[in-house]
Amino acid sequence: MATVASLKPIVNVPKSSTGLKKMARSNDYLSIAERINGRAAMVGFTSALVDEIVTGHSLSTQINEHVGLTVAVSALSFLGTAANPADVGYIQGLFDPEKELVNGRLAMLGILSMALTECLYPEIPLF
Repeated sequence: MATVASLKPIVNVPKSSTGLKKMARSNDYLSIAERINGRAAMVGFTSALVDEIVTGHSLSTQINEHVGLTVAVSALSFLGTAANPADVGYIQGLFDPEKELVNGRLAMLGILSMALTECLYPEIPLF
């Protein structure tokens, strides 16, 4: 028993204050596309969640009823980011570009999970 307790882990992962390793990102096409999609997903996920809680309409119903609004929000998010290619995000206080990327990725996964859940269980509302 004493030998098991004295074993040290083989892999030594350095810990940072945020838990995420900061990466030096250039403003290439993929990072701009990720930022655009993340911003649109954050707006879309939040509005879809609030609309479903308030009205009870599913994500597919919301998209079918408000196609113009969906396209307009996506287009404005795209134009706002594409108009300033040097945009690295809002940097002040708690806001920084890395957190925006993480939140955008989580919002993209949230939209995808809402859509997949609806496909698997169309008759059961999420909220």
